[in-house]
Amino acid sequence: MMEKVVEKIFQSQFALVDLREILRKTKPVFNLSEEQKQQVVDIIKVVRESMDLVEKVLVK
Repeated sequence: MMEKVVEKIFQSQFALVDLREILRKTKPVFNLSEEQKQQVVDIIKVVRESMDLVEKVLVK
């Protein structure tokens, strides 16, 4: 199970790098296109699901 936790942590890190790239491309006003908004939603979902598993395994 710990291999899965580590995998999810890396998956979250990569997703957050993608989010950072979206923000970098849209600064300084951060006007996101509809496609970028959907990408942000997808990234948040990946990170949330990953962190839920990490919490479940390591904390609870």
